Amino acid sequence: MENTALYDTDCSIYPGDYVPLLNPDEIEEELRHSHEGEMCLPPVNITELPDSFKVDIAIPGVKRQDFMVHAIENELFVRVLHKECRPQEIERFQVHEFNYECLDHRIILPDNADSEFTSAVYKAGILCLHMSKTNRPTKNLYSRIVVY
Repeated sequence: MENTALYDTDCSIYPGDYVPLLNPDEIEEELRHSHEGEMCLPPVNITELPDSFKVDIAIPGVKRQDFMVHAIENELFVRVLHKECRPQEIERFQVHEFNYECLDHRIILPDNADSEFTSAVYKAGILCLHMSKTNRPTKNLYSRIVVY
């Protein structure tokens, strides 16, 4: 998978135009064909606050640029394609319970979660999303969520 977007890791992040590092079609294809049956689902906490919902997902060892996050209606899709974490040598694990190299996680959100203006921050291995709460069920057709 070749990335045509330029990215400078030392620049500050401006919440203006979003140029994803990965093409959504490419990540869909890669997730469909690789690591079938090997993906594990990270733990998720959804907290209801007075005027919003907070979603915390534990995904250590990846970069912010590796995330492709979007929501369709009340479903949140968190996808990661992280190819750098594979060890150079084949290790003989006694127990091997985590693998965040390839992740495709679907989370059902409460009906009154409005994903249109969701903020997302990845820090210390935790992806933290904040989305507003509405008084009635929402029907956001598609919302791409930028991870800062």
